[in-house]
Amino acid sequence: PLCIVDCLNFGNPEKPQVFREFKECVEGMADVAKRFQTPVISGNVSFYNETEGVTVNPSPVVGVAGLMKIKDVKTLEFKNNGDKILVIGETRSELGGSEYQKLLHGGIEGEPPQVNIDDEYSVSMTVLNLIRHDSEGHITAVHDCSTGGIGVALSEMALSGDLGAKIHLSNIPTQEELNDLELLFSESHGRYIVCVKEEATNEILGKIDVPAAIIGTVQGDSLVMDDLTEIPVIKLKNAYNGVIEKFMA
Repeated sequence: PLCIVDCLNFGNPEKPQVFREFKECVEGMADVAKRFQTPVISGNVSFYNETEGVTVNPSPVVGVAGLMKIKDVKTLEFKNNGDKILVIGETRSELGGSEYQKLLHGGIEGEPPQVNIDDEYSVSMTVLNLIRHDSEGHITAVHDCSTGGIGVALSEMALSGDLGAKIHLSNIPTQEELNDLELLFSESHGRYIVCVKEEATNEILGKIDVPAAIIGTVQGDSLVMDDLTEIPVIKLKNAYNGVIEKFMA
């Protein structure tokens, strides 16, 4: 990472809650930028984003420009049947403010996922170092877990690669007992999904000193989550693509 740019979108700053959201956002960005030693070189702020008195959700957009070698580019799609799927980073009971909460419960409330900057830095540097030292091409795919959690991230990898996977939710790294919905849709920060060739799995795991585990295998044409659900990849693609067109029809 070389530098950060931002676009910060908020409602009416004359409202105490909105101004507090803005203040906390800027302080949080500063904390992360300092930890990663990445300067903020440009940005803008947009206030008074509301319609008929209804304020938009705080919407900071942050972009990072970076420099990397072509050999280190790893894309997100599943590549090969038999590749092992690892989750690096811990999942916590954090559904507050999530996409799951908004879609299934019709609103956003509660505490958002907590940020532990040192943990996030350790996990991010672990993934970066794995990629940089992957001279044999053992790592076949990498994807972050953000909006929608592990469930959505796996779905994106499956539909992008036209391959399914068999997932064991109980293997997801966590320090607390979580139910299936929390394991699938928690939006805890600092987590990555990494796919590794089967023969190199133990070697890769031996290089990781942060919470990590094998949660499944790339295989077939459906995404299978234990006995909870089995979704054909074609169904995922149909749900993911053409959404705007369907609403406009």
